[in-house]
Amino acid sequence: MTTKQLTHAISLCAVIGLVLSIYSLLHNAGLTDGTICTLNDTINCDVVNKGPFGKIAGIPVSLIGVIGYAFLLVAAQLKQRNTSDRSLSVFLLLASLGGFAFSLYLTSLEAFVLHAWCLICLTSQLLILIITGLAIRLFISERS
Repeated sequence: MTTKQLTHAISLCAVIGLVLSIYSLLHNAGLTDGTICTLNDTINCDVVNKGPFGKIAGIPVSLIGVIGYAFLLVAAQLKQRNTSDRSLSVFLLLASLGGFAFSLYLTSLEAFVLHAWCLICLTSQLLILIITGLAIRLFISERS
């Protein structure tokens, strides 16, 4: 894949992640009901998003997602316009790795503490995994 194709794919995933994070933020604030992803006691966005781990230091986890995906989207768009700027590739790599690490932490809370899963969160976690893989590929392709 070319740099433009990689950054386009990162942008697309970031837009989807941004939309999911905004929906999750609205759900956390009580502005949506969450029925789209609450199927039973195990697959339950209310337990995950509005539970004791839905906020960190009073900040909704979904807001952290909105900010993170927005930064990834802006960086990918800037990289598309300036393919020779290696610092943007480094930023995409580090930001996506940080997001992926945070995602692993959240997934472990779902699995081992809450014993409940949020479909929106799982989709977001898949997206950040894809973005991380694309960012690694972009970074490595520029080293050659």
